[in-house]
Amino acid sequence: MSYTVTQGDILDVQAQAVVVSVEMTMRVIDGPVSQRLAAVGGDALREAIRRQRYIPVGSARALEGAGLPFEQAIATAVPRWLNGKQNELLILRRCYQNVYDIAEALGCETIAMPFLSATYYLFPREEAVHIALDAAEKRAIQTIFVADTPALYSQSQQAYHKPEIVGYIGYYRDHAIFELDNGLFVRVDLRPEVEEVEFTPYFEACYRTGVDPLQPPLPEAEIERLKGIYGKIG
Repeated sequence: MSYTVTQGDILDVQAQAVVVSVEMTMRVIDGPVSQRLAAVGGDALREAIRRQRYIPVGSARALEGAGLPFEQAIATAVPRWLNGKQNELLILRRCYQNVYDIAEALGCETIAMPFLSATYYLFPREEAVHIALDAAEKRAIQTIFVADTPALYSQSQQAYHKPEIVGYIGYYRDHAIFELDNGLFVRVDLRPEVEEVEFTPYFEACYRTGVDPLQPPLPEAEIERLKGIYGKIG
């Protein structure tokens, strides 16, 4: 649908739901926006999170009695940036997907949240912001992002630089897999009638390509065609 990006106090945002970003240890992360929510929610928020017992990284949970001035509160356990090869960005996309799924199930039309993993967890800022805005554009909920820092707000106002292909890895089933210059991998559908591009896990890129000795190599012209599809819609 649409989104807006603002700075300031998240408590001033008019929204039905709010997102609380937590660690694997169930502690609210140290980003300024998240800590503002932690300070206001206090013991009620901590207890609401503890009642979940465990929130796997990439998942989200609705919180009851969180002590926050919003109709609904949703906690999501965000990934930490390691080296870009541990599916971090894919897991971050999953965080947003699960948050929006819960918000829609709760009947929310507006939601406020920080840019997940964009500051405290040391994600590449451009990628973290792009994932957030891309997720918001695909949902019917009006999203208000509250930036933790001026630099993060500034990043949200800039055009996204799409990663470029740096190498062809191989192919698996109906997809060719390419490595990108940001450390991620992307797969492009081989079928001529399908134009589809999707990020793929490091595991699949490394371990599911080139393992079949009977698998014939793709012609160079076909590889170039697939690169063109990525350039067009990736």
